[in-house]
Amino acid sequence: MQATRQLFNASSRAHSTGFLGVGRMGAHMINNLIVRGKAAKTGKPTRYVICDPEERCIASVVQRHQKENPDIEIHVAKNPYEVALEAATIVSMIPKLTHVQSVYTSTSSPSILSALKSGELTEQQVKETICMDESTIEMEGSREVCRAIEATGAGMVDAPVSGGVYGAEQGTLTIMVGASSAAQFERARPTLEMMSKRVIHCGDLGAGLAAKICNNMMLGISMLGLSEAMLLGKKLGLDQQILGDIINTSTGQSWASSTNFPVPHVQIGSSSPAAHRGYKDGFLTQLAHKDLVLALSAAKAVDSPLYVGELTEKVYSRMMQDGDEFANRDFSVVYKWLEEVVKNGSAKL
Repeated sequence: MQATRQLFNASSRAHSTGFLGVGRMGAHMINNLIVRGKAAKTGKPTRYVICDPEERCIASVVQRHQKENPDIEIHVAKNPYEVALEAATIVSMIPKLTHVQSVYTSTSSPSILSALKSGELTEQQVKETICMDESTIEMEGSREVCRAIEATGAGMVDAPVSGGVYGAEQGTLTIMVGASSAAQFERARPTLEMMSKRVIHCGDLGAGLAAKICNNMMLGISMLGLSEAMLLGKKLGLDQQILGDIINTSTGQSWASSTNFPVPHVQIGSSSPAAHRGYKDGFLTQLAHKDLVLALSAAKAVDSPLYVGELTEKVYSRMMQDGDEFANRDFSVVYKWLEEVVKNGSAKL
């Protein structure tokens, strides 16, 4: 495998995929693109261009595939501008709207938009470009970015994911897509399918994010409710393994209870929840809280009540104030936090 900072020959651009953001989620996602792309064996081999401000993330991806896929060509781009010059298919997985705006539409830094407008690409190469942003960010901000890219003749979709780090690693993500047309969705779908088990066209630009925000609000609510129920059961004298098994064969069952159970010593089936690893890895509390804030903002814009959603956001906000022990752990650490809140006699919000 070649890992270089030199640009491709322009003729290889149509067979190249760029990936911006190869951190905890992105590294697994590009791995699935590479492995499943090899297995598909569809025509000319795909080349990959990766870009991330963290050198350690770049090094991790390069070293892994030098060992596991030495026949795959991976180039390292210095910035999003280079990615757009080198790759017709572009995927991004980055944390915040400000990052997405910087990568795609900045006029003060080397962005994808500036590359598309630079004149270094032919009109046909611009039209061949399809961008997929898999970040979870504000809907209207995402729409503005997508429209700016599509105004050049290129295509772009919002494609946030559900399934967490484990789903990214296993290639079992659900990807919710907002696209300006069915044709743009179809352009993005083959790439997205290689990172997931299900790709759903939710509607126009921003619709993928709308679905993701609603889903993740429910996720935060269900994890908090499960944690409260388990703590209540413990205080009522119930064996927590028995209660956990009952919940998972009864009407209280949810993804949180079946896959990411928050009580450390409870084992549900063959699941390997973050609670078994000291709440390390997984879906960080700060990211869960970010999604709750996005839901509250979206609800305010359309005047939709979120009584439980608002209370859940307050709980996660309060938990994050108690330090990195909670903010930078999997969000199921809310169970541990509730235990400590009760122990310290500070249960009121």
